[in-house]
Amino acid sequence: MADKKIGRNDPCVCGSGKKYKKCCLLTASTTTAPAAPVSSATFQRLQLAVEHHQAGRLNEAQALYQRVLTVSPDNADALHYLGLIYYQTGDSATAVSLISKSIAISPSSLMHCNLGAAQQALGHHDLAIASYRSAITLQPDYAEAYSNLGAALQEQGQLTDSIKAFQQALSLNPHYASAQNNLGNALLVQGNLEGAIECYRQSLTLNTDNLSTHSNLLMALSYYPQCSAQQYLDEALIFGNKVLVMARPYQQWPAFETDRAAKKLRIGFVSGDFKVHPVSYFLESIFQHCATENLELVAYATQFKEDVLTQRIKSHFAEWNIISGISDDCVAQKIYADKIDILVDLSGHTSANRLAVFAWKPAPVQVSWLGFFASTGVPGIDFLLTDATSVPETQSKNFSEKLWYLPETRLCFTPPDTKLLPGSVPAKRNSYITFGCFQNLSKINNAVLAVWAQIFEALPTAKLVLRNKQMSCLVERESLQQRLVLAGIQVERVKIDGLIAREDYLASYAEIDIMLDTFPYPGGTTTCEALWMGVPTLTLAGNTLLARQGASLLHCAGLPEWIAHDADDYVAKAMQHATNIDMLSSLRENLRAQLLTTALFDAERFTQQLAEAMFAMWQQRLAEK
Repeated sequence: MADKKIGRNDPCVCGSGKKYKKCCLLTASTTTAPAAPVSSATFQRLQLAVEHHQAGRLNEAQALYQRVLTVSPDNADALHYLGLIYYQTGDSATAVSLISKSIAISPSSLMHCNLGAAQQALGHHDLAIASYRSAITLQPDYAEAYSNLGAALQEQGQLTDSIKAFQQALSLNPHYASAQNNLGNALLVQGNLEGAIECYRQSLTLNTDNLSTHSNLLMALSYYPQCSAQQYLDEALIFGNKVLVMARPYQQWPAFETDRAAKKLRIGFVSGDFKVHPVSYFLESIFQHCATENLELVAYATQFKEDVLTQRIKSHFAEWNIISGISDDCVAQKIYADKIDILVDLSGHTSANRLAVFAWKPAPVQVSWLGFFASTGVPGIDFLLTDATSVPETQSKNFSEKLWYLPETRLCFTPPDTKLLPGSVPAKRNSYITFGCFQNLSKINNAVLAVWAQIFEALPTAKLVLRNKQMSCLVERESLQQRLVLAGIQVERVKIDGLIAREDYLASYAEIDIMLDTFPYPGGTTTCEALWMGVPTLTLAGNTLLARQGASLLHCAGLPEWIAHDADDYVAKAMQHATNIDMLSSLRENLRAQLLTTALFDAERFTQQLAEAMFAMWQQRLAEK
């Protein structure tokens, strides 16, 4: 989009959680003299550029910074702030180059901190950590640098050190809402749900209007066992009312000028996950078939980051828009002007969502789908796409959206691009059964370990393989080992691994006989990947959309016997399946072919069903005109 405008009251694009006017440029506004002697005209031009920058007029600010550098190429402030604009508009590589030059001329803690943010955006976490530490060396009481350091350490899997950095930021500034939020994020990844929820609530006490923190709270509550469906919905509705107050919803739309029910529909997708990410694993093959179903796709990417998967899916879109850093009202105006018929949110309350845009109602039909597993609470979202296994009709009261049921499944998985075949059941060569779980640490709660302990007590030769990103941290690995012992599972029977490349990760299913799902937050991507590699997953169906995700996947895959209905049934089914090696062998040999006959893996079939739903929604909306 040409007009790169950030509202003063919008969240800062650096991810701090603060308002833009109070974040990256707070120090800039206090600049009283340039780092090196310059003319009065140049100094005034620099000050005017800063004013434009603070007001969110990035194009005007950029032009003025460049004019300053034409006259004074070694002006550290102009280099720094111009680099910051490049970072804010998605060109982090140029940002790193410019800010590095400014540091070489006249270093400051703010420059090092912003350099770290740009490096982190490029995925250069080690360099970012070094930059944040340099900022702290120059300014030991720099709470923002400690908070950013914590975020970079978390990306590296160093959870314990990450938490310490956030705590240090809070010791320097107890009223630092963003650090409270970031600490909550780290505790959530660690599996400390209660601690995370408390941090989010404290952060909201300090900054009530922070939508990102409120979304984080709702994400945590969605799989907190002590939070009832009604309590969750009440909190989601508070969020919905908050974004509605800030919006001016459209009442009429260009798409309604003529009856277009029988023609092509323009479908807008809003997501921060158009990249190598589980959400896109469920989208890629669907996008390939949308054109044949008269669906014209328009993307609204909420983040700048792109990768090989982004490049693969871009060709299926008629238009590709990046809306990161652009105010909600401007994004809503753009969507409205684009004459989008149906706008689909793919994020829910996950990171980088733009739910506030949906409160503006820029499209006549708005839908929540795929990336989240509970109600958004946003009044402008009309429907939530689901299936009968995921959400029985008796649970419809738990959603602010109307439920629209797809006939077989709400999800369709894109098979991994690999030549790996399932191979044989490892139990035949090992003479013992090997269970596996590749879920994130936050999903492996003590209730899960207690149930697993019953299985391992009943099957004394069985072994377990645990693999996730968090296990790359030695401290977290040792902590999990202690929890295993307390649950009654001998650590000698458990192999624990950290993050590995996806091809190696897929190959590692060759050592697993049965995957053990977690609850109440089951697997999605991991379950589909396991099925593709011939390994069945034992799941426990709960009472929410999230808790029934595994049940939905296995039901569609034709494996209802792998769905348990309570903890005792889970243990019984694990023992039953683990002692039937011939069944496991036959399943491994034939599962992939079976999957290709289902809508869970047959993208053409699923897309037909999705398109039928879209046209039916549109027809219903036309009837309400």
